[in-house]
Amino acid sequence: MSLSEIFLDALSNTLLGMGTVFVVLIIIILCIMLMSKCVRSFEEKSKKDEPAPEAPETAAPPVVPEAEAPADDLELVAVITAAVAAAMGTTSTDGFVVRSIKRAKNRKW
Repeated sequence: MSLSEIFLDALSNTLLGMGTVFVVLIIIILCIMLMSKCVRSFEEKSKKDEPAPEAPETAAPPVVPEAEAPADDLELVAVITAAVAAAMGTTSTDGFVVRSIKRAKNRKW
């Protein structure tokens, strides 16, 4: 076999393999689209069959959250202090003190 024949055989094998892959991918896409349409139609049928939920007679009174205990804040400060110490690579918190905790406007880390 000459070099040109080998090259043509390799090219035909490559095109056949890539063509097969693309055809199979297109078939998979079509199957997924068909399955999603079937699922949507079943969901719409089940929604039509269900009776409408009845409205409650009286609304429940709004729940007022209780004020958090200061111990929870101290625990939060301790956890944040430990996280800062770990981020700084130290095991002790002697070099800094967390005085306040505020939500950052910029959430880029």
